[in-house]
Amino acid sequence: MNSPKLLAGLAVTGLILAACGGGGTTTQTIKGTIKIGIDLPVTGEDASDGLPAQQGGKLAITQKGKVCGASSHADACFTLTAFPLDDAVNGVHDPKQGAANVQQFVADSAVLGMMGPFNSSVARAEIPIANSVNLTMVSPSNTNECLTQEPADGHCKGQAKILRNNSTKNNYFRVCTTDLIQGPAAADYAYNKLGKKKVYILNDQQTYGLGIAQNFAKQFAADGGTVLNTDLGGFDPTATTDFKSKLTQAASLGADVVFFGGTTATKGGVIRKQMKGILDVPYVAGDGISGDQFLKDAAPNAANSYFTVAGPYASQLPTATAMIAAYKTAFGTDIGAYSAQGYDAVGVIIAAISRAVDDAGGNMPTRDQVTAEMLKTTTYSGAMGTFGFDGNGDTTLKIITVYKWNPDTGKSDYADQVTVK
Repeated sequence: MNSPKLLAGLAVTGLILAACGGGGTTTQTIKGTIKIGIDLPVTGEDASDGLPAQQGGKLAITQKGKVCGASSHADACFTLTAFPLDDAVNGVHDPKQGAANVQQFVADSAVLGMMGPFNSSVARAEIPIANSVNLTMVSPSNTNECLTQEPADGHCKGQAKILRNNSTKNNYFRVCTTDLIQGPAAADYAYNKLGKKKVYILNDQQTYGLGIAQNFAKQFAADGGTVLNTDLGGFDPTATTDFKSKLTQAASLGADVVFFGGTTATKGGVIRKQMKGILDVPYVAGDGISGDQFLKDAAPNAANSYFTVAGPYASQLPTATAMIAAYKTAFGTDIGAYSAQGYDAVGVIIAAISRAVDDAGGNMPTRDQVTAEMLKTTTYSGAMGTFGFDGNGDTTLKIITVYKWNPDTGKSDYADQVTVK
């Protein structure tokens, strides 16, 4: 196969490339630029979570370089470029900043999709804005079930419909599974694998933190364990820095494990650090403490800390081998907990745009056309394997991975993986 080569001297508006096809040579015309917005927290304490996901998304865009029609208009191509923004303010993810970032994406007609956000509380602020113009959103890491679902027990209270401006139009998707699975998986691991029977819970009262704490508590009790504080230990992360009184209470009640619902930026590492000498038991949390910042904040008490990630263990997947090597070359570091999710979130957007180019007759597709193609995505093969989206926009890949922090190596070690049918 011949390599694509530049055809010089053509007095045309678009850049013409010669590319080899199965039956001969097809000219490909670059007809413009399509942008993919990326909104994640990439500064401050949240950076160790958000930046690896952003880099995964950027890698997908760089590798593709351009997007062409999927079939009937394979000769019609558009340059791909990333439009990355930071939703952290003073080092912490901020819903207002996230909303402002989405307004920037909406105002730029070249933005046909966005990857993000990282945090469920930010998603609540962003979804209505993107929905109003049918801009495709694909999150690598939002796990709160109420963003998309209405469980039978009614605890989400119609939130998904409200976020979609009380319409049936859905523009929001995610490549990670939800806390209806992540929370119970963490509970099962604490009860069955760690052998713990009495849990004390703390949560940051945010969308993600409270939600995963509630789901953990329900499953831990169902497994036969005891939840020592039914109020789930809610606190204001902007005003609370001392947790010793709560931890002392937990010790007096006989807690043999602590579960935290929240993120490193909302004191996940601080709590673990303050447990030392008061409550020397395992610490379990969701993916909110998956970033390296946790080790810094929790030191010298980071050992015996576990966290779940809403997705497969990419380092053991044959489908992720090439992506992992390319990531290392591009960024000089290993992938993060959500790098593969960021990579696939952008990859599935690009695939939808490709089909939408056909729908647009080889022209720049509309946001409606891109979202319509996303809604048809029942099968996509990426770094995490093969998955699709259900009617809610949730991934069909329901896998949870458990990691244990290893302060000696400064990395997290694989501990377990759960696949929910």
